[in-house]
Amino acid sequence: MKGIWERILGHYKGNIADVERDYPEKKSVLVDYNVISSEDSDFAESLLVQPNNAIYAGEKALKEITGFDINVRIMNLPKGVSRIGIRELRSEHLGKFIAAEGLVRKATEVRPKLKEAAYQCVRCGAVIKLKQDEMTAKEPLECYKDQGGCGKSIASTRFKLLTTPSESKECSVFTDTQKLEIQESPEGLRGGSQPQRLVAYAEDDITGSISPGDRVVLNGVLRSRQRKEKGVKSTVFDIFLDVNSIEIEEHEFEEISITPEEEEDIIKLSQDKGVYQKIVSSIAPTIHGMIVEKEALALQLFGGVQKTMPDSTKVRGDIHVLLVGDPGTAKSQLLRYITQISPRGIYASGKSASAAGLTAAAVRDEFGEGRWTLEAGALVLADKGIAAIDEMDKMSTQDRSAMHEAMEQQCISVAKAGITATLHSRCALLGAANPKFGRFDTYTPIPEQIDMPPALLSRFDLIFSI
Repeated sequence: MKGIWERILGHYKGNIADVERDYPEKKSVLVDYNVISSEDSDFAESLLVQPNNAIYAGEKALKEITGFDINVRIMNLPKGVSRIGIRELRSEHLGKFIAAEGLVRKATEVRPKLKEAAYQCVRCGAVIKLKQDEMTAKEPLECYKDQGGCGKSIASTRFKLLTTPSESKECSVFTDTQKLEIQESPEGLRGGSQPQRLVAYAEDDITGSISPGDRVVLNGVLRSRQRKEKGVKSTVFDIFLDVNSIEIEEHEFEEISITPEEEEDIIKLSQDKGVYQKIVSSIAPTIHGMIVEKEALALQLFGGVQKTMPDSTKVRGDIHVLLVGDPGTAKSQLLRYITQISPRGIYASGKSASAAGLTAAAVRDEFGEGRWTLEAGALVLADKGIAAIDEMDKMSTQDRSAMHEAMEQQCISVAKAGITATLHSRCALLGAANPKFGRFDTYTPIPEQIDMPPALLSRFDLIFSI
C-alpha cells in the first residue's frame, strides 16, 4: 500500500511543496479519485470499501515525505456507485466511502474537539494519553504502567484532563470541528415530497468553508451512532457522515440530464415561429386566460443575465413578479405550478412565514448541542431558482421588510447571536396577495388598493392586478 501511495502522491509534488511551505495554515493535499484509479484500480475499489486503512496509509506516506501531519482528502468520486442520494442511504453503506450531494441547511460554529486526551493521575502525577475516536470522551480505567503510571485503578485514584500547556509539559491535542446538516436539492425531488436530511461532521482545515444555502458534495465515511431513549440504549441507530472533503457545486441545474431525442426536440422547437405562444400556453393549461400574466411567468422562469457596471455595481438578472387579485382567481395555483416546473422552486405561505423562516435564523437547539446554529430560510434555499410566496398581504411589516435586501442585493446579511455571515439568495421572487379590503373596489384607483409599502413594491419588476 505504501508503494501505491508513493506513486499517487508523485502526481502532487507541487501541491505537497505548497502545503509544506504554508503549514500549518494549509494541512491538506487534495487527491483526485481518478488518479488513484489510474494508478491501481483494485486499490481504488478497496478504498471505497475500507477507507480508514487506505487513508491512514496515505497520511502515513505523506508524513514520511514531509515530516508533518497532513490530511489526505479524496475528491471527485465517480457518479453512480459512490455518489448516493440521501434518501437511498442504507445499512449496507455503513463504513463505506461515499459522496452525498445536497443543500446545506444548518451549520454550527467551529469549535475545538478532543483528538488525543492527556489525563494526569492525581496520585502519582503520571500523564496518561488516550486517542479519542468516538463522539463521547474516553477516560482511562487505570493509571497504566506502560505509560509510566502507578497502576492504580480509577476506583483508587482520580484523573485530571490537561487542556492547556501551562498545566504540564504535555497536554491534550485538539482539532477544529463543525456540525453540518444537508438536505436533498429541490430539483431532485418529486412534487410534494419532503427532502431527506443527513447530519455530517467536518474537522480540521475544512471547517468553516461552507455556509447554509451552499450546494455541496460531501465525501466521507458513513458511520452510525446508537440512539438513547430516556437513558436506555436503543436497537435503532442514527447515521452521520464523517466528512473527508468538501466540493462546492457551482454548476447550475446539473442534475437535469437531456437525452439526444430531447435535444433534437428542443432544437426543432427553437425554429418554430410560434414557440413563444407554445411556451405560454404550456404554463398551467387548465387555468384559462391570463395570457399576459403567463407570458411574464415564462420570462421569469428563463430569467435574465446579471450585469456588472463599470463602477463594479451589480444589476440583478432575476425578474420579480407580483400578482394581486380577488380570492378565487387561481393565484395560488399559478404559484404552485411554477415551483413544480422550476428546477429549483421553493413555496412558502406568507401567513405562516416569519422573517427568520424566509431569510436565515440563528437558533439554539438539539442539533447544535446547545450552541448557536445558522439555519437557512426559504429565500436562501431557493438560490438560483424561484421562491414563491403566497398571501404576502397577511405578512407583518417586519417580516416583509426582511425581504428587501434579498430581493435587490440578492444576498442576506446575518448578524445574530455572535454569528456574522452573508448568504446568497440569487432567486426570482413570485408573490401573490389580495387587495387591501379583500376584493378590488371598482371606484377606487388600483394602486391605492395594494396594501404594501413603496419600498417593497418598487422591488417588483412586474405587478399584475387580476
